[in-house]
Amino acid sequence: MSLKKFTVSDFNLKTDHLPTEQKSFMENIAGMMCDVMNKSLEGMLSPSEVTEKFAEVNNLLKAYDGEKFTQLIKDNETLVEQVKNLGESIEKMKQKGLSMETINKFDEKLNEMLDSEKFADFVSGKTRKSGSFDGFSLKDVVSMTDNYTGELLITQQQKRVVSQVSNKPLHMRDVLTTIQGDPAFPQLAYAQVYDFDRNARYVTENGRLPESSIKVKEQQTGTKRLGTHIRISRRMLKSRVYIRSYILNMLPEAVWMAEDWNILFGDGNGENLLGIVNHTGVTSVEAIISSAIVTGGAGSVKAVAGQNDNKDTIIEFANPQDLIIDGMTITFANAAVNTDLSTAHPLVKINDRQILIEGVAYKGAETALAEMTFTVNNAAFKNIEEPNSEDVVKTAFAVMTYAQYYPNAIVLNPITVNAIESEKDTTGRNLGIVSMRNGMKYIAGRPVIEYQGIMPGKYLLGDFNQASNLVDYSSLTLEWAEDVDTKLCNEVVLIAQEEVIFPVYMPWAYAYGNLASLKTAITKAKA
Repeated sequence: MSLKKFTVSDFNLKTDHLPTEQKSFMENIAGMMCDVMNKSLEGMLSPSEVTEKFAEVNNLLKAYDGEKFTQLIKDNETLVEQVKNLGESIEKMKQKGLSMETINKFDEKLNEMLDSEKFADFVSGKTRKSGSFDGFSLKDVVSMTDNYTGELLITQQQKRVVSQVSNKPLHMRDVLTTIQGDPAFPQLAYAQVYDFDRNARYVTENGRLPESSIKVKEQQTGTKRLGTHIRISRRMLKSRVYIRSYILNMLPEAVWMAEDWNILFGDGNGENLLGIVNHTGVTSVEAIISSAIVTGGAGSVKAVAGQNDNKDTIIEFANPQDLIIDGMTITFANAAVNTDLSTAHPLVKINDRQILIEGVAYKGAETALAEMTFTVNNAAFKNIEEPNSEDVVKTAFAVMTYAQYYPNAIVLNPITVNAIESEKDTTGRNLGIVSMRNGMKYIAGRPVIEYQGIMPGKYLLGDFNQASNLVDYSSLTLEWAEDVDTKLCNEVVLIAQEEVIFPVYMPWAYAYGNLASLKTAITKAKA
């Protein structure tokens, strides 16, 4: 990747109203600067040679005779120094294997902080606080731990940072849809629909249309503050490399590690977030398919009628059953006339009050309506012969696909992913369950998120795009501060903090459970 060539126009020289001779002189000076810069980029000049060349340029400026040119020297002398520093910086970046395009937004923000006047005032002791620096993000950070050279105080510095603690390559905020909050509103409110009665039917021309209904409640989620601080020696503060190392590798990681745990497992007490797995409605897929989705006691069946010349049966419930969906199985008990309903049958949903059971003949008017009960189960229960891990994951995706929600990923521990990748058939050949596309692992056509925060053998899946959001009420900020205690110890404090809102709009769109248990739940018993 090549760096941009510098031209005279890049310097934005202030030559308005200058005589032709003086204007030509400045353009020649700028041309000399371009030559030095471009040779530096090509590796033809070392940093010390760049400094020497720009010193010559500066001397030419100062030696130029002309009263009107005095102000021009003042206007452009700062420019010469800035360009000289830029040349040294680019040369050093080139030696480290970096190009201008690899300097990411976080690093730009960090350099802006380190070069700012308020940071310089803080380092020199003119102020007790640096003020906050906003907008830090590690989404596209290029690691700097192995990309620098230099000296730390009086000790020679080897270009490697050694630590027994490893940072996570992925955080939950990278998985969820993260949006920016409005500082004017620390509370987030949204509407949650919790009851349906979609009772549409065909009627005669003058017949009365049946009534439908919907029930909605407002949910509110508040802002939570998360952060930490670290004490740093002033000597270390003077080392730009170690400031960057500490910020990039320790403080944001500490904040987002705690954020991860709360997003997944927070109990909602005190200032904790209410994590996904602790929301009412979040359960395991194995529990969903093994337990009854809906049950109806005596009096829950309103009518039993024939359909298609009585080859099929229509059941009408006394109350709407919005949780029932097509393909589930239903079993009735205590029917006096239509006793074939006592066997589990797949159902077709007509509306929230009516279902069709195909292939079960209607035998006549039911005399035991008041005593009839029913149980509805998911059709995936004990449905697959000798399933492998891909069958297990595909079943989980199928069960959790409903309404407008679609599970778009599964989160697994890397150890679990490795075990799935290692599965073989009876001849010892790898099953190839996990595929790789564009650097991302996939199972059953959907991405696998390898995340150490999920225990081996466990899974978390769901609609990470629509079912919840992470709202950055205030983005991660870094602030330097000191007080009497830190001054006495020749230290300063670096504070990292953020404020977030975490609404889980649809808890039922998530499932958290155990892969082995799910495999047992879907395995068909051998005849």
